[in-house]
Amino acid sequence: MELSTRNIQTQGVICRSDLQITLENDVNVPDTKPDIEQLIKTQGSVFLTGISPGNGKVTLRGYLSFCLLYLTTEDLRPVHNMKGQIPFEESINMDGLIPDKEVMCHFDLEDCQTNVINSRKVSVRAIVSIHCCQENQQAVTAGIDIVASDASRAEMEQFSAPDGLHKHFNQFSMTHLTEQKKDVLRIRDELSLPKGKPSVDTILYYEMNPQNLQNRIIESGVRFLGDLQLFLLYIPENEERRLEYLETEFPFDVTVQCENASEDMISDIEILNAEKELEIREDEDGENRILELELNLNLNMKFYQNETFHFLEDAYSTACTLQLDKEMITTTKLLMKNQSVVRIADRIHITENEDTILQICNATGNVQIDEQEITNDGIALEGVVDLDILYITENDDRPLATAKGTIPFTHTIEIKGIQPEDDYELQSAISQISIMMLDNQEVEVKVILNLCAFVFTHGNQEIITQIQTLPLDMEKIQAMPGLVGFIVQKEDSLWNIAKTYNTTIESIMELNHLENENVKPGDRLLLLKQVDGI
Repeated sequence: MELSTRNIQTQGVICRSDLQITLENDVNVPDTKPDIEQLIKTQGSVFLTGISPGNGKVTLRGYLSFCLLYLTTEDLRPVHNMKGQIPFEESINMDGLIPDKEVMCHFDLEDCQTNVINSRKVSVRAIVSIHCCQENQQAVTAGIDIVASDASRAEMEQFSAPDGLHKHFNQFSMTHLTEQKKDVLRIRDELSLPKGKPSVDTILYYEMNPQNLQNRIIESGVRFLGDLQLFLLYIPENEERRLEYLETEFPFDVTVQCENASEDMISDIEILNAEKELEIREDEDGENRILELELNLNLNMKFYQNETFHFLEDAYSTACTLQLDKEMITTTKLLMKNQSVVRIADRIHITENEDTILQICNATGNVQIDEQEITNDGIALEGVVDLDILYITENDDRPLATAKGTIPFTHTIEIKGIQPEDDYELQSAISQISIMMLDNQEVEVKVILNLCAFVFTHGNQEIITQIQTLPLDMEKIQAMPGLVGFIVQKEDSLWNIAKTYNTTIESIMELNHLENENVKPGDRLLLLKQVDGI
């Protein structure tokens, strides 16, 4: 007899580490730029350029990219910008790290602020949260059947089982990671300035943000649908208008190829960071009115598949002694993927020392989860949305300003059956921001948040890894009575009873006139010893 096996893909976390770092640097204003009188807005992004696992630690290299809008009194145009980068290299301790295995890292830019040191120098300070994890995937060989040796050699498991062999099968559900890959969602488009807008002389600032982003797996890929919102602040070629902006949005429909993806899989897609580029080129009349834009969203894509695994749980023989080697494995199952939409609103009032609002230009936000806890109902969250509202003022000397606001929120992501020991991944993003001006000092803000939770539960499962056949222990067999009276106990089943007394379930049912295998405590049974192959 030989054990017929199949590989089970198991996954687990080798080690993980979370760290918060502060990036600080003093940056000089380029010689080609005028002096800074007042800062208006700071835009920052974190990019990772290298991950180097080592013995017990991982070294990360990357940079903070920032763009500043500021006011000056040294130029006819009061609004200017400057850009820069702050490189960093950070080592994170990770106990148990395997150097030759990939480490997945994710960055969250918690805060990015700048302060004026003097008219030619600014201080840039950013708080970055780093999340690193190393996962382990391995194939475990599990027994699914026992077949005759000749059938195994002929690769024909449908041959009849050896005489006296009795097998008990069972099943369990698990979720396995079928594929993980990094890719880029590229959104490209070209548009012309509306007729009412003047041509572009200098781009000061721009934002590209996907809104209402949705994805679904199609054959050999993932389809992404949504709207791309573009905000552009620029200096026009017309000298009479010192500042101009454009805000528009357009739909996109892009497919990222993935050969092994299929519609029955479950996708876990995370946006790591975004790279954006906007260029102006001339139209047919030689005016700078054509906008060429590209937004690259760097993705970490995981694809899971649920499976019911049928396996050989136990076996014995009335013709020989069958020894089973067993191993306990940890199985992972996706308990639930829950996508929630949270709507929050509040009013934001500008402070007395800020210039009053003439017109709202653009609003950006950042989600921060401060508290998260597994409860009986799901995952309870507390957090805030930090907002920057860029607006045109009523002051011609300071035509641009930013109002800041914070909107708190609480929400529970409903997950039935979640336990405190379960693992989960949480993704949060701002889907939409809408602003209504109430007066020249107050606005009403409405924000739509997308929260997505992947909850994994773990269990232990014993599997058979090897079998060995030995001759019957005749002394033991002869010492067993041929006919036994047995009273069923609470933990007994016909399978365990038959295996212990060297008989079969069919023999017990026939001898005791049972219609099925169900027995209850207190039932009295007659057991007839059975020996085959002698």
